[in-house]
Amino acid sequence: MKELNTVLVIMTDKHLGNFVASIPAIKALKHFYRDKRFYLAVDNSYKEIAEAICRNDNLILYPREGLRRCSAIKRAGIFFKFICQSRRVSPDLIIDLEARHISSTVAFLTGAPLRIGSSTATRSWCYNRKVDLSKEEEHKVYKYLQISSAAGASYENPYANLKASDAHVRSVKNKLSSMLISENKPIICIHPGAGKKFKEWTSEGFIEISDWLSSEGLQVVFIGGNRDLPKIYEIIAGLKSHAYNMGGMLSLGELIALLEISSLYIGNDTGPLHIASAVGTIPAIGLFFHPGAHKRWFPFTKDSTVLRGDVGCRECKGNHCLTFECTKKLTPSEVKSALEKIIDRTLIMR
Repeated sequence: MKELNTVLVIMTDKHLGNFVASIPAIKALKHFYRDKRFYLAVDNSYKEIAEAICRNDNLILYPREGLRRCSAIKRAGIFFKFICQSRRVSPDLIIDLEARHISSTVAFLTGAPLRIGSSTATRSWCYNRKVDLSKEEEHKVYKYLQISSAAGASYENPYANLKASDAHVRSVKNKLSSMLISENKPIICIHPGAGKKFKEWTSEGFIEISDWLSSEGLQVVFIGGNRDLPKIYEIIAGLKSHAYNMGGMLSLGELIALLEISSLYIGNDTGPLHIASAVGTIPAIGLFFHPGAHKRWFPFTKDSTVLRGDVGCRECKGNHCLTFECTKKLTPSEVKSALEKIIDRTLIMR
């Protein structure tokens, strides 16, 4: 085999949580291959997070959104262009962290002489070094770290420790100032959405907790994407106290910056929860309803709390459920009890 000069890590998965969970593995690989040319292929939507790991020149962006919005012929052309970009860096080693259809195909078509991926991948034939992943039920972070370890990159710190860029910090501070949100008072970030009904705590629950937090003199800031706005509007309309709505206002880079200066995060099992965990500077409370999801997706940070609405379902029916009883099972008093412990331990001391 020729000398290894160029490494390409592929993590083009569309799920934000998966990408965030892969960051410790990516950072371990980047450190291990620090004297090589190191590239990262990632979904274009997550560019601002990827820039916190790699220089922009070392990113190869997968244009998922562009592929969705055009004809089959144009999609083929866009995908071919992405393959050409990946081949142009002449990788000697490919490490495919997610091993889904697209990433395994890209790994094979780059022509890299050494291609590492999971042995359980549907297209495992695309790899010439296959990794047998542990079957133990553990956090997804460790699944990715198993692959990076197989590529030679051991790790001491399994945490992501994401940092915002100076530009994103300035941008967020300007937005906070324009909304009269003080950096000198504790900020509580709440993400009430999830995109899937069976993952979302009730609006009534968020209303009660938000009112209580505000009564304690804390600044409640709701965050989320545009699709979360209807739920945020519903919650704010039901509040007796004041809260701030930053839904649809923040890029992912700005979200990292906001979380760095916040005091606490509360949210359902979805991407922003995992970003808060990856920042790692604030306590994160994750609200879980899907059976077993908390075992693989609990907030992966040193200061995390998992609260569950468990009604004993053996198998989740997802959005086809008729009652969503699990989302009602978790009571505001349980959430308040967890919050009181964290506030006593952290916020009052600030």
